[in-house]
Amino acid sequence: MRRAFLAAAASSLAACVSTSSTLTPAQQAESQRWAAAVSAKIRSRIYYPRDPASPQPLTSGTVHVRFSVASSGAIYTPQVMQGSGYPIFDSAALMIVLSASPLPPPPAFLLNDDGTLSLRQRISFVPPGASPPI
Repeated sequence: MRRAFLAAAASSLAACVSTSSTLTPAQQAESQRWAAAVSAKIRSRIYYPRDPASPQPLTSGTVHVRFSVASSGAIYTPQVMQGSGYPIFDSAALMIVLSASPLPPPPAFLLNDDGTLSLRQRISFVPPGASPPI
């Protein structure tokens, strides 16, 4: 089955959710567990997009996506922050993020005053059979 590779998902999400120095060790652990669950949910939606006009798979590409997560886990306003140079990868990254909604609800202590949390996710695509990036 053709799959894309979600590079460093848990670590990139964990870095986004645990940057506050005011978190207790228990809150840091909870935020890391939540980030791992989010990463697993997004990873479960990954696929390698194919261009129907091209018989060969595209090269690799990495897309950086930013999105908001509501207290319910719903995903809002995904945006490509840094594209791959291939519109098919950029579109696929947005679809992957949207298809993962709803995510597990974030811990309340991570939410902003408006009840949301902003996350960034790096999604890397590699052709089937190729080695994923490090």
